[in-house]
Amino acid sequence: MSNGIFNRNVFCIVDYRMDEKIKQALFDCGISKMIPSFRNDKVYDAINGHVDISLYYDGKVFISTPEAFDYYNSFFSEFGIKKPLLMGRKTLSEKYPNNIFYNVCSVGGVHIGNFDFTDEAISDRINKVNCDSKVINVKQGYANCSILAVDERSFITADNGIYKKLVEENFDVLKISSGGISLFDMDYGFIGGASATYKEYVFFFGDLDEHPDHARIKEFVTERGKKIISLGKGNLVDYGSMYIFDNI
Repeated sequence: MSNGIFNRNVFCIVDYRMDEKIKQALFDCGISKMIPSFRNDKVYDAINGHVDISLYYDGKVFISTPEAFDYYNSFFSEFGIKKPLLMGRKTLSEKYPNNIFYNVCSVGGVHIGNFDFTDEAISDRINKVNCDSKVINVKQGYANCSILAVDERSFITADNGIYKKLVEENFDVLKISSGGISLFDMDYGFIGGASATYKEYVFFFGDLDEHPDHARIKEFVTERGKKIISLGKGNLVDYGSMYIFDNI
């Protein structure tokens, strides 16, 4: 892994339980500030620190669950984060679908999620502010966890329903096998939660070579002009992705 790949103030929000070696690898890349995620005890333990459970980000604006708003707002104020942080309307609870209100995959003008349950603040922003957006409604509520968005046209997922829907919409999609990703006390995690994309880089939380479909993933990602960075050793770990952004 090449150190110091960032040449400006780049911040990130990560699961508060993220492995220290992975966090150090991010600092080695040049991350300026790292915010530990809100621990949301209203949901079950395996996902209570997942970044995309309590916080939504569309590349320009953050929308937080009401219970996490003060927590994130304090960091935004302390670090002088310039991107807006809005408060959503729905508070989470443990049982599905009451824990998926903010779990939407947004990249550029493409938004993928189960919009039957998405928080109204997110839907309003997509519909009113981004009126030219492409909105794709899927049955999978953990949409952001389930999707690695390589770019606005290219996606990786193990979810069959998401795969079929995106293919129908004429996107480039790589379907991978389920499993091969750790998620605390659950059977397995998901590719979107074990990775994050920032400009020309795709980060993986662990060693991508440990994933059974690593060769296909590498080919798909590199064919789209992206560089792969494995941030650790051992199996990939689902941390609910990572929000990484320039503070400009």
